[in-house]
Amino acid sequence: MERDADEQERRALRSIEAINAGADVGAEALALSNEFTDRHTDRMTAWVKRRLRRAEGDPPTR
Repeated sequence: MERDADEQERRALRSIEAINAGADVGAEALALSNEFTDRHTDRMTAWVKRRLRRAEGDPPTR
């Protein structure tokens, strides 16, 4: 988790640098938002799959 947080921070800092260099604020914000949403959608999908496997009687996995 800490590694993910570090990567998120680096990505945010790159966006700030790009904006300061003249990049489109809206495009940078949208890209960060999409990355955040994709990351959390993947986590939720994995959680649902684990729950479904457990409900079907498979041994729990991490």
